[in-house]
Amino acid sequence: MKNKDKETPFIDPVQGDKMLGAFRVTCGIKGAAVIIHAPVGCHWGVNFIERLSSVKTNASISALRERSVVFGGEDSLRRTIEIILKNRKERYLILLAGSVPSIIGEDWQGVIDSLGFKLHSIAIDCGGFLGRMGDGIEECLEAICQWVDDPPAKINRIGPLVNLIGLQRDVIKGEANIKEIKRMLGLIGVRVNSVFPPSSITEIKRASAADLNIVLGWGTRLAHAMEEEWRIPWISLREYPYGFAGTQRFLNAVARSLKGEEIYDGYLEKAIERERRKVLRILRQAHIYLPALYGIPVAVCGDLPQAIGMARFLYREIGVSIEAMHITSSPDSNDKASLPWEMCPEILVQDSWHRFKSIVEKKKIAMLFGTDLENLISKSMDIPLILYSYPTTSRIALTSSPYIGFRGVPTLIEEMVNHVIR
Repeated sequence: MKNKDKETPFIDPVQGDKMLGAFRVTCGIKGAAVIIHAPVGCHWGVNFIERLSSVKTNASISALRERSVVFGGEDSLRRTIEIILKNRKERYLILLAGSVPSIIGEDWQGVIDSLGFKLHSIAIDCGGFLGRMGDGIEECLEAICQWVDDPPAKINRIGPLVNLIGLQRDVIKGEANIKEIKRMLGLIGVRVNSVFPPSSITEIKRASAADLNIVLGWGTRLAHAMEEEWRIPWISLREYPYGFAGTQRFLNAVARSLKGEEIYDGYLEKAIERERRKVLRILRQAHIYLPALYGIPVAVCGDLPQAIGMARFLYREIGVSIEAMHITSSPDSNDKASLPWEMCPEILVQDSWHRFKSIVEKKKIAMLFGTDLENLISKSMDIPLILYSYPTTSRIALTSSPYIGFRGVPTLIEEMVNHVIR
C-alpha cells in the first residue's frame, strides 16, 4: 500500500524560464518592437499577458514551423522584421530567440546586420535550457544599457535624480506602487528620473542623468554597467518598502546614499511624521477590526524582495504569525543565511509548490499572501488569498491605491479586514 504521507519527489517549477524574464522586461517598452523568434504556440504567452495584464505588449512572433528545425528559420525572421520595422522612422528592435533557433545555431544577429535599413537592436539568446526567469531579467536589463544616452551637460536643477531598477510593473498595483514611490521620494526633495523595466525608449535614453540608482531585487548588472560607464553610484535593497517601518528604511537608505544636506536637516523626519499621522487617522476607522488580525497564522509566497518586505510588515506592524514562506524567485538564492528566520521557521527557496502546500495545510494557515499560482491552495483550503507578487493576472486594479509605501498601509489592512469579515 502506498504511503499517503510520503512526500512526492516531483519538484514542480516555481518560476518561468529565461524567455519569460526577458519578455517581462521588454514587452511594455513604447517605441520598441519585440520579436520572439520561436515556433508557433509561443505567442500564446504573449496573448495571455496582453489580455490579462496591465502592461500592453508590443510583441510579435516569427512563427517558426517544423521545417525550420531542418532548414532554419532565418528567412522567416528576416521577413518578420521587415514587415514590422521597414516603414518606421525610429527603429528599435529587441529580439528574444527561443530554444529551437538556439539549439540549431541560427545566426539571428547576421540576419539583423544584413537588413537593408539601419536600426538599434538587442538580441538575446533565451533558450529555455539557458536559465531561469531571473537570469532573463538580469541579462535583458543589462543589455538595455546600450540604448542609454550620455548625460547632458550639467544644468541647474532642484533636487537630486534617482533611477528605480527592478521595480515590477506587471503585478497587481504595479503602476500604483511606482507612483507612490515617486510621491514618497518627492516628499524629501528627490525626483525619479527613470524606472526599469522601462515604459519607453525616452525613459531609457535619459537614465544616465541620475545621481543614484536604486536596485530593488533584480538589476545589479545594469547598475554595475552604469557605474562603470557614467560613475553613477547605486544601492541594492533586498526588501520592497511595505508598511511604516519598511518605507522609513527605504527613505533613510536613499537619503544616506545621496548625502544631501537638505535631506538631513530634519526635513526627512518631519515628512515621515506627517505621513504617519495621515495614515493613522484613516486606520482609526478600522480599530474595532484590527484585533482580529493579531496572531492569525499567515503564509507568504512570492519573489524575494516582495516576500521579505511583506512578511516583515505583517509580522512587526500587524502582529500576525508568519508560519510559512516560499521564495519563488530570488536574485541571490544561495544566500539563505540572510533570510528572516527570526520571523518564520519554515522558509522554502525556489522549491516545490507541492511541498509548500503540504506545509500550509499542516500549519492550518488562515490567510495566504501570494500569486495566481496559489489559487488552488486557497480554494482547496477555503482561505483568503491576497495577490501581490508575480504572476497576478486574475485581478485588475483601476484605482491608484498602492500596496507599497505609506498609502499602501491602509490598502493592505483594508484587504485583510474585508477578507476576515467575509
